Parts: sequence; C-alpha cells; structure tokens
Amino acid sequence: MEIGEAVNVPVAASAELKEWKLRAEILEVTFKGTIKVSRSQAAIAPPHWKKGEDVNDVWTDAKEMGLPQEAAYSKKPAAMLIHGAAGATKDVEVKVKVIEAENVSGEGDLLGRLGDVEIAAKVPLGVGEHVVKAQIKTLPYRIAWYRGSIEWGGSFADPGACIVLGESDVEVFFLPAVPIIPFADVVWAEALRFLCNRMGVVGLSTREEIIEKITRYCHMGHGLEYDTLEGRPRYGRMRARQFRLNAYMKGEDPECCCYDQASAVQVFAAALGVSTEWLFMEPYGFIHTTNLIGVGACNNPFYRSNGGDKVVMRFNPKRTSFGSHAFCRMDGKILGNRSPAQAARAS
Repeated sequence: MEIGEAVNVPVAASAELKEWKLRAEILEVTFKGTIKVSRSQAAIAPPHWKKGEDVNDVWTDAKEMGLPQEAAYSKKPAAMLIHGAAGATKDVEVKVKVIEAENVSGEGDLLGRLGDVEIAAKVPLGVGEHVVKAQIKTLPYRIAWYRGSIEWGGSFADPGACIVLGESDVEVFFLPAVPIIPFADVVWAEALRFLCNRMGVVGLSTREEIIEKITRYCHMGHGLEYDTLEGRPRYGRMRARQFRLNAYMKGEDPECCCYDQASAVQVFAAALGVSTEWLFMEPYGFIHTTNLIGVGACNNPFYRSNGGDKVVMRFNPKRTSFGSHAFCRMDGKILGNRSPAQAARAS
C-alpha cells in the first residue's frame, strides 16, 4: 500500500508554494527481544513480517484445544518482555523503502500502531532502502497478546505533511520473564496462545497471580478426570522426565493422574519464566476427603478398582491409598486443588 499524492502546502505566508512527492513502504519488521519463539517446534527466524510473505497461520490444532481456529495467528510470532522485567527492551527493527522523494528533505517520523502499542522511529527521506531502529514507546506493564495489523504512517516537517505506509500483520506476546527449562532455548507459540486464551493469563504480572491461574485451570478448567481405576499417567513419563504438552493441550485422553498434573503446572509456568519445584513422595498413603480432579469429593482414589464408593469411612476395607504422589511447590507453598471446605479451614 502506497499513498503519497502531491499536494500544495503553504510553508509560510510569503513562501513559494512547492509541489512535493513522497512514496514509501514498509519492507520488514523485526522485534528485537531476547526471547526466541518456535512454531510447530521449529524456531522462528526474523523478520517477523516481510512484504510479500503470507504469514497467516491457519492453526489446525486450535479447534481441538478449544481455541478459535482463525484468530490472526502468525506463522512468525514474536515475544518481548513487559515493562520492568529483567532484560526488557523496546527495540524494533524496521526496513523502509522510500520509492520516490521530491521536494522533501531530512528525516521524517515513522509511527506504527498495534492496538494501544505505538512504535516510533526517525527515518531518512532519501530514495532507497533504510533500516531504522524503532522503539516501542511504552511496554505493557502486564502479560499481553497482540495479533493483527500494525498501521504505519509517516510525517515530516518540510514541507509539513503525512503519508500512509501500509500495514504489517504480526503476532506479539509480552511476557513477565524469560522462559525457563524446558523452554530455555525456545518457547512454543502454541503454549503461549493456550496460556493467553484458555488459561487467561493476559493482564497478570506477578508470579503468584500466574501460578494460581495455571494451577486452578489445570485442576478445575481443563476437563480431565482422575484415573480412579489405575492412576496411570497419560501425558507424562516421570522417570524419563517427558511430558506430552501438545497432547495435553488438546486433551487427547480424558483421564490423568497426579504426575500429569504436576508436569502440566510446571511446564506452563516455565513458559512464562515462573520456576516451581516438582516433588515426588513414595510411599504416600491414604488421603483426606478432597476435591479429586474431575471426580469431586473423594477419599478413596481407586474406588473403581474394587467397586467401592468415592467417600468411605476411615477403616473401610475398600478404602484405597496412593502408592506415590507428585505435586509442585513454589516459595514453600504446595500447588494443587482444594475443596471449598478445605479452603475455608485454611483461611
């Protein structure tokens, strides 16, 4: 898109009116954050938008994950850090091509808008390609997820006018910290989308807010049910330290166990740079009546194995126990789901 029709602009009351021309376009946009992002488990190489390239990502797994299938996802998403995060940068590299310049001189002001995010830079007005160092005026203060078109415009003082330079389709995440293991090298765009949409972390900033949102979702919002027959893991291999993240997000198996849930909490938290401890206890034993995931009030976790009830008397011969248990801890606090009665007793 190129706009720059010649117009007459009075510079001063006695100045000579001059006809000017300026045509320019955006060629590339690169967000210069330190976080590397992958899509379909392949690391994304900049630029994050380039003229002539179709970056629209028709994400086929989105529907299975309960996400909108077409929601302006990009094949080349980027991630930056929020305001105040260690290592945060506002830098954006923009390649601009000035196609025609007549009776204009010096530098112009480049401005891009993506929602409430503004990107600004000075750009030379001479004909040719220019790589300019732009900056985001104000970084978001909380987790944010932007997807859509940056609308670019240019203005210049001599002779005093504005032009439109077109649009760049992007997807950008603003995170509270650099992702950690298993995302220390590159973080999945799919996991960030899931966190922002299904888990609802947009607008959060503190570790405590984030881990509470993730834990509550995994235990109460994902729709899984504890395997009350065997307690077999469906998504994680504890001894091999493996977790089937994509399968978990799609909910490929309706059942789970504590290993799956502990792994899910830890992995999703890591994508946002929040560190947790993965704890394992063996033997474990009987449990008090608790809100077992997808089951409800239960003190007999394997009741299906012997035809017992979910809740039984303390010394009932059909009462079953955990042989082992896995869970997460952050800052000395155990992360998990509690019944309203338990929450009331703890308060």
